[in-house]
Amino acid sequence: MKKTNEKILVSALAGMTVLQGANATLMSVCAQENNETTHESVMNVKMSQKDELESKLNDSKKNVDEKTLALDSAKGAASVAKKQVEILESKQDEKNRLVQQDYQVSYDVIMNELQPMLDTISDLESQINDAKKDLDEKISVSQKASEDLDQAQKDLGLKKTELIELQNKLAGLGNVVDLKSKLEGAKEERDAVLTHLNSVQQDADVANAKLQDAYSEIGIADDALVEATFVYNEAVNTMAEKEAIVKEKQAIVDQFKDENGIEDAKTELDIAKGNLDDAKTFVDYKFSEMMNAQADYDNALDTYNRFEKDYENAKEEVNGAQINLNNANQKLESVQAEYDANQKEMEAKNNEILALNTQIADAQSEVDKAQTDYDKALNEYNSTSSPLEQAKKNLVDFESKYATELSRLTTGSKGYFESLGCSEDVLSVFKVDDSYQGEVAEYTHMGQAGDATSLENVKASIPYLREFNEIRKKEGLPELSVSMLMMAIAQVNANYAQVEGNHSSAYGTCENLAWGYGEAGTGASPFRGWYDYENKQYEAGNHKFSEVGHYLNIVHPANTITGFALQKVNGVYAQEFGEHNSFTKDVILSLDEFETSFNNYYNNLKSVNAQHKALKDAVNNVNGTTTKDDTALKNAESLLATKKNDLLNLQNQLNQTNSERDSLVVFATTKKNEMDQAKEDVDYAKVNVDRKKLDAASASEVLDNAKADVLAKENAKKDAESKLATAKQQVDALQATIDGLQDNIDNWDINKEKAKKALSIAEMDLCAAKEMESNAKENLLKATDAYNEAMKACEDAQAKADVTSAALLKAESSFNEKNSVYEKVQNAVLDYDQSSSRLESVKTELTEIEGHVDVLKKAQAELDQKISGLQSEIEDLNVSLTNQKSNALPYEQMKSLLDDVMDRGTQVDLSMVENDQVKALLIQLSMDVDDLKGIRKDLDEAKNVYVEKCNLYLDAKNDLLNAKDENSDAMKALNEYLNRETKPETVTSTNENINTGVDVNTWSSMMSAMLAGLGVVGVLHQKRKEDEE
Repeated sequence: MKKTNEKILVSALAGMTVLQGANATLMSVCAQENNETTHESVMNVKMSQKDELESKLNDSKKNVDEKTLALDSAKGAASVAKKQVEILESKQDEKNRLVQQDYQVSYDVIMNELQPMLDTISDLESQINDAKKDLDEKISVSQKASEDLDQAQKDLGLKKTELIELQNKLAGLGNVVDLKSKLEGAKEERDAVLTHLNSVQQDADVANAKLQDAYSEIGIADDALVEATFVYNEAVNTMAEKEAIVKEKQAIVDQFKDENGIEDAKTELDIAKGNLDDAKTFVDYKFSEMMNAQADYDNALDTYNRFEKDYENAKEEVNGAQINLNNANQKLESVQAEYDANQKEMEAKNNEILALNTQIADAQSEVDKAQTDYDKALNEYNSTSSPLEQAKKNLVDFESKYATELSRLTTGSKGYFESLGCSEDVLSVFKVDDSYQGEVAEYTHMGQAGDATSLENVKASIPYLREFNEIRKKEGLPELSVSMLMMAIAQVNANYAQVEGNHSSAYGTCENLAWGYGEAGTGASPFRGWYDYENKQYEAGNHKFSEVGHYLNIVHPANTITGFALQKVNGVYAQEFGEHNSFTKDVILSLDEFETSFNNYYNNLKSVNAQHKALKDAVNNVNGTTTKDDTALKNAESLLATKKNDLLNLQNQLNQTNSERDSLVVFATTKKNEMDQAKEDVDYAKVNVDRKKLDAASASEVLDNAKADVLAKENAKKDAESKLATAKQQVDALQATIDGLQDNIDNWDINKEKAKKALSIAEMDLCAAKEMESNAKENLLKATDAYNEAMKACEDAQAKADVTSAALLKAESSFNEKNSVYEKVQNAVLDYDQSSSRLESVKTELTEIEGHVDVLKKAQAELDQKISGLQSEIEDLNVSLTNQKSNALPYEQMKSLLDDVMDRGTQVDLSMVENDQVKALLIQLSMDVDDLKGIRKDLDEAKNVYVEKCNLYLDAKNDLLNAKDENSDAMKALNEYLNRETKPETVTSTNENINTGVDVNTWSSMMSAMLAGLGVVGVLHQKRKEDEE
């Protein structure tokens, strides 16, 4: 895959890196050893101590010689052990190549026979899948068409029911011409009555208006009469008073003229005193009359107040009657709404009953089908030949059903990629052809045990990917998604590296390789070298890509996708890195999605394989048992019971719905009765309102009469009060007369002249009073005539109002009766028109639905025919597929045995292999595998011996170094002694240990280098080889 940003490919084998470092160390050591100068010693000899020091020096020199011999011996032993390791490794390589060669020959022989069968199986599966896809589409369309047909038939049934109901309804309403004729007649009668009612109402309104005007005129005339009467009575009283005064004054004057006047005056005085007593008695009488008039007035006023209260009560009763009328109308509307809602609910229940009847018919059909299936299963059970044949049938059915999964058991990761729908961009990675990439693909043995494409190794790669993303997260970098293309490239490159020990460089991806490591998340993970070690190097300042390239690939910020593979034969680990581009058709998943997806695929194949093995074991283990498998029979019996239960539930539901519909019918009857009663209540309330209005009018009339009586009693009271006042004035006048007579008697002459003047004044006052009385009398006569006329007009108006009120009540009753008849007929006509219109619409809809049902039935029949053809085609293809799989099965088993031989050698039972050529090849391969295992075992033992010898060599080296240190210390002590005791003598000599030291150091460095190259540096270190690109 060409990348947009060019990256340097680096190969850095960890063992070689250690070797190069060791060589550099070796050269440095050698250089340092070759440049070491001799030292000078000055010795002064003092024999006793000198001999002791020389003895120690000789002993240390002897010890150095012994240790040198021991080191040479250990070196020789290590060399021998190393040679043995090299010999065994050579044998292992040779035997491994032979095993791979034998494997490939066996694989090719098997695949030459198997591959054409697999290709045919693949073609058949493709044809079956296409046919199944087409079948599923047809079944889906058929199911939709069936649902549409069911719905159309339900609609058809509903429309037919509605049509019958409408026809019955119209038949019940009768002939529309008769209805309209009745409506016209009822309308004419109602209009005639309404015209009369309006006329009577106008007459009543006019009469009531005139009656109110008459009452108003009576009031005015009554007020004028009362006033005129009062004025007249006042004038009469005044005139009488003035006449009495004139008489009184005249008598006084006459008295003064009479010779016996004084005596007469005395006599008159006595008479006046007697009259005064009578007058006082009369005052008492008039006071009693005034009190009676007051009582009559009070009673009349109480009566008026009572009638006024009656009138107010009458008006309240009118309002109450109107409220009752309103309530009756509301009750009628409420009951009407409940009745209408009930009718809608009944319609819904009727529709539900129709739908349930359809469902029950369908359920009955399903019960019949289930019964047929049960009878068939019972017949098949009774006719079942033997468990062996049944087991074989189960196996064949299973292999047919899971043909795809069974074929993928041997296709490794490629089968998984195909299940994801990966394009050729991914699958072509495994294609073997003449291209270089095709040559790299030759190293891959698809799905074989130990191969990077095996499902076990793909599953094992997931923990490494998770460890990698955890490192990215720790570095603050986004996690990389898993690319199926990268996974495929990693797998073929891992297989290539296992053989060639290097990068293939076939795809130009960034790649990390490692050998000899262990499990993810442990101290043996390849990330310990790729990341931990190189991260420390990078942080220490070493930025050479050749030495920290693994680390840089891991933390590269531009990378977005990755893939990981491992090849467990020799512990090869490969990881690819890159960036996704739109030119490559790849499938990219998050790590969680990839893990879930692959584990589901892996577990499914394992489950299918286990079931397949169990079915094959069942075939092998039947051993002619006569026990029959009644699973199908029990399933059919269970299905039949379920369908019967479903039918029973629907029937119970229908019974429940019918019961609910019956309850609604009862409720509808109740509400209809309530509605009729409510209409009667409305009619009664209307009449009651009219009656209360008449009662209120009557109360108003009584109140007006009471008011007139109050006015009359009030006038009588005023008259009595006036007469009482007059009587009191007479008493006062008599008293004044008595006082005057007494004064006249006492002052006769003077009073005589006064009397004459007073008589003149009294006569003048009398003339004025008479004129006032005449005017008042004339006004009283006029007021009386006006009052009488008003009373007569009121009586006439009242009589007219009574007649019009009675006529109005009769007209209203007649109108209500005619209007009720009209409304009933009008509703019947309206209902007939609506039902007729709906009937025509239903007929049109019914025709359309019937046509639609015919079209759907035809389409359903065509689909059923196509489905039947596809099912037959699939059955034929499945038979061919089963035959092909049956033919391929022995070769697949041989291919599986081939993988087992690679794992277990001669322990694999090859007696089932019938192909002599393949059997001979597998036998030879199994022996070669056993030989390879034996060589590997010997090699492991040789390596352990080699490590042991190397450790002994290192121990001998340390012993030699210690001996040299002791010899150097003895030499130094002797030199110091000689320098102190004798005259210095300069002696120049070379270090006797230089060559030995060089040899030791050189051998030590070379030994470390060789151990590193062999991957056995230290007893606890594993063989490692790392590379990066």
